[in-house]
Amino acid sequence: MSRFRRTQRSKKNCKVSSHSFICEGVIIEDNVFIGHSVTFINDSYPRATTSDGQLQTEKDWKVEQTLVRKGASIGSGSTVLSNVVIGENAIVGAGSVVTKDVPANAIVAGNPAKLLRYINAESRIEL
Repeated sequence: MSRFRRTQRSKKNCKVSSHSFICEGVIIEDNVFIGHSVTFINDSYPRATTSDGQLQTEKDWKVEQTLVRKGASIGSGSTVLSNVVIGENAIVGAGSVVTKDVPANAIVAGNPAKLLRYINAESRIEL
């Protein structure tokens, strides 16, 4: 089973703050918070032209996916690269650059984002 399995139902109880960019290929589950000016990336190797110098078109490009699982929070000013999964209830600190998967219930921050700790049972919000 693909870790990017897309569901067809609409997402509920999400908050997306102003100036955030959510591009094609980003899958957001329920109860997700996205802070101000969060940017998602969907191309690991962007180029303007092909190897023969022609301007790239849609046929030269493949959308790469990102998955934000239920209850995750992404702090303002963060950048999330493609091909990553942000786990259920995870928290990404403001200004972070997420370059690899974030485990469920993890708190990460920095550039690149690194694991700081896990949310303990007392502070976890069950959704």
